[in-house]
Amino acid sequence: MEIHEINLQKEEKTVRYTHINLGASSVCIMFSGAGYNYNHPLFYYATMMMIEQGIDVVHIHYQYETNLLKTHRVEDISSLMMEDIHLVITDIFKKHTYQKTILLGKSLGTIPITLHLARDEIFCKAQIILLTPLLTFPTIAKATVLLKQQVLLIIGNQDLYFHHETIEELKGHSVQVKIIDGANHSLDIGNHTGQSLQTLQTVMNEVQRFIF
Repeated sequence: MEIHEINLQKEEKTVRYTHINLGASSVCIMFSGAGYNYNHPLFYYATMMMIEQGIDVVHIHYQYETNLLKTHRVEDISSLMMEDIHLVITDIFKKHTYQKTILLGKSLGTIPITLHLARDEIFCKAQIILLTPLLTFPTIAKATVLLKQQVLLIIGNQDLYFHHETIEELKGHSVQVKIIDGANHSLDIGNHTGQSLQTLQTVMNEVQRFIF
């Protein structure tokens, strides 16, 4: 296993990504949340699972204002993020050929997946995992309903971005929905350690079942 920290230059800005290279034929590209990065439990164990199953992993390290969702439209956020993401995607597929791609995003990271990447021909057969997507934004909700790929969506019913009507609409499509009772936007159960750890195990089991 080789771990490469890559810096790509875009004008005066540097875009960084980590490539965990097993020499695999499959890759999981991960898109973190605004304040939930790859050292946090959901990404940490999802990464461990991918490595265990022999799948390369890419972490894209974008950095934006923490209040981005309050100051910008989601369409503009997606376009802003795609400027960085496109550089990484281009670099990865220029250097490596993959037969299977998994796109895994949480919260902010689900925006470019639903609004841009899922519409790209190179990801038409990708498996998509959406953790706590921002379903209260109509643009995100509509784009999620229209996804054509295999999709797993996991969200807690105590998440501020949980939207019952969208969830019900998704059930009539090909999206696999897992609702975690009592879970918040971090997919934790309040301040209950044991229940939160059980929830983490549930999420990992759902991801593993979906992919394999």
